Amino acid sequence: MIPESYQILFVILVIVGMIGVLVTDKVKASWVFLMTAVLLMLGGSIQFQDLLSGLSNPSIATIITLIIITAGINDHFNFAGFFEKLFGSTGNQRSFILRMGVSVSAVSSIMNNTPVVAMMMPYVYQWGRKHNINPSRLLIPLSYSAIVGGVITLIGTSTNLVLNGLLSENNQTQLTFSDFFIPGLLVTLGCLLFMFIAGPWLLRDNKEILKALEEKAREYLVESRIVNGSELIGKTIQDAGLRSLTSVFITEIIRDNRRISPVKPTEFLNEGDILLFAGETATTLNVINSIKGLELKISHTDTLNAENDIVEAIVTQNSSLDHKSVKESGFRERYDAAIIGIHRLGEQISGKIGSVELRTGDLLLIIAGDDFKEKISRTNDLLIINTIARPEKMAKWKLWTFVSISLVSVAFIAVGLLGLLSGLFIILFSQLLLGLTSMEKVKQNISLDLLAILVSALALGDALINSGTADFITASLFANAESWSPMVILGAVFFTTFLLTSMITNVAAISIIFPIVYSLASIGGVPATALYLTAAFAASCCFATPFAYQTNLMVMEAGNYSFSDFVRIGLPLSFVYAAIFLTFAAFKFSLL
Repeated sequence: MIPESYQILFVILVIVGMIGVLVTDKVKASWVFLMTAVLLMLGGSIQFQDLLSGLSNPSIATIITLIIITAGINDHFNFAGFFEKLFGSTGNQRSFILRMGVSVSAVSSIMNNTPVVAMMMPYVYQWGRKHNINPSRLLIPLSYSAIVGGVITLIGTSTNLVLNGLLSENNQTQLTFSDFFIPGLLVTLGCLLFMFIAGPWLLRDNKEILKALEEKAREYLVESRIVNGSELIGKTIQDAGLRSLTSVFITEIIRDNRRISPVKPTEFLNEGDILLFAGETATTLNVINSIKGLELKISHTDTLNAENDIVEAIVTQNSSLDHKSVKESGFRERYDAAIIGIHRLGEQISGKIGSVELRTGDLLLIIAGDDFKEKISRTNDLLIINTIARPEKMAKWKLWTFVSISLVSVAFIAVGLLGLLSGLFIILFSQLLLGLTSMEKVKQNISLDLLAILVSALALGDALINSGTADFITASLFANAESWSPMVILGAVFFTTFLLTSMITNVAAISIIFPIVYSLASIGGVPATALYLTAAFAASCCFATPFAYQTNLMVMEAGNYSFSDFVRIGLPLSFVYAAIFLTFAAFKFSLL
């Protein structure tokens, strides 16, 4: 227990430490948040009941319910087909960015934006290649469109809901849909227009990761096995015709867990030998399939085989697969899929695929089972590049029944006849009743990592307020704020929050800035609603860095982007975003 006189210093040190660890991106965000909450609890800054109270917060329940509903919608509604109709006649980059931006931001305003981007990425990638437009000119606009669409409504992004949860915890008037709609719409249209005009100038042609793969095909590792009774048994590499293959070569032989490398032409082949090939994907697979007695190494017990779909997928940032071997991750059981090839730019890979430690950015060649689509949709571990499964078929009467119930529920929420959470529960119940989701899928889509972050974020806000740290920071950063003009105060809040959200998660940014804004609201001079809205919009201004938001990290790998690519377009876009919102706030709240 930290003495009361040292509580402010203790809380500041813990928060600074949390930010430092989050910025390094070495530890999962959920663990960082949870350990921060535990430290604050041990130090006496919060009580255990404060941590538990977050579990009953309506805003957190709303976020989790929205994610579950979104997952169910994603499984059964062909949004990609809808977008194809919109974009089918589009042939140039500017037109595509505008149409895509309007469509994606509209969907993102009512759905969790991470699955929206995940659903659209393969389509956008392939559209760019089809029209000879580098995907790096399209994927950042996709991420940004989803981000700006999220600020149009209260439920469009978790930032807005977490803020409402913090307001509820502190008995403050909560923000409503009407508070977000007009400024959100203005900001979205302004940002889309900016990307339409300036995007082609600011977005550069980066080497596609798949083209880079083709150019460095020798680094692609594919594993095969000599089966029982193979004609290859007893032959040398030379005699088996494996010495002079076109565009493919054997890198290693693994025999009884012993590696043989380099492989000599005189090396004899034994039953059960595992041969590791390096080469261009299609050529390697054709070679393996054409040689009698040689097969792709999947596993003896797998139901998968070479007739299943083959997809290419990237290990994403913050993936739970990062720094785990294929075997340790339980890849086969976890995704109903088998890795048959691994490509890592700039690094030679060796050894059995099962023992290879996966890294962020690895490109995997995967044989997908029947349940692969369903299982991969539950996580953000992998980004599918070349294959995207079609939505599951559903009876039309079920579709229209669900849509009708959803529209009626949304209408009741809008006119105040239903609370937001109650309306969402009705929509979720209709999904369960119609068989569009199941209790098993509901459990699978409840992310404990996200829950830990959200609950800890609320506890963090309590600690900042209860310890007096928020008042201390406000007095330090906003000294003499009473003498500042209202617009200077709003500008300072926006800029401070923007810096936080550019370095750490938007949920962390809003949980840190809220107590400061809460203290500023008590000073007077600026309406509390204006201050809270400013914090919400600034926390969602996630364009300047790739780690500011999950969707930026998702497109970073697929577009082969560097940090500077996000700064190049994201920083000016942030200025446009800030200028539009602050101008709106000035007129809306009569602050000029």
